[in-house]
Amino acid sequence: MRLTPFWLCSTSADSTGDSPDDTESGVTIYHTETSDFSSDGAAEFVPESNSELVAILDEMETPATVDEVADQLINPARPPVETWATVHERLHQHRLPELDATGHIEFDEEQGLVERRTVRSDAASRHSSSRSASRGLLIFLIAVSVSALALAFLVFTLFV
Repeated sequence: MRLTPFWLCSTSADSTGDSPDDTESGVTIYHTETSDFSSDGAAEFVPESNSELVAILDEMETPATVDEVADQLINPARPPVETWATVHERLHQHRLPELDATGHIEFDEEQGLVERRTVRSDAASRHSSSRSASRGLLIFLIAVSVSALALAFLVFTLFV
């Protein structure tokens, strides 16, 4: 998990006021000179309804990381990194676990991975259940036929 917006890459030192803080540990931490940490700025990027968020996840290739979902929600805007971090935090701590609990997605909080569950349509579900019922009926009819043949054979051998 990279924990930074896609537009902040460690390969370019000349980003807009952002600078790497720690690169020796293998983790690049970015900060801006002005720290206007406002969670209200994130509200414009995170959909209010679960159905809107699920629709966005449907358009994405999954499994996806929380970073990628945050990037998708924010793109093409390039707000301060703090806003991106707030969007990421809302997704990771609230919205994605909520969607996981309702069965819309599978969310691995530890790895930060989102997998869209495949939901079969009602028509496909009905078709599948009618096929299962047809198979069950066919098996029942075969069993009855075999039983009738066995009974006929038994009667034939007793009287002949």
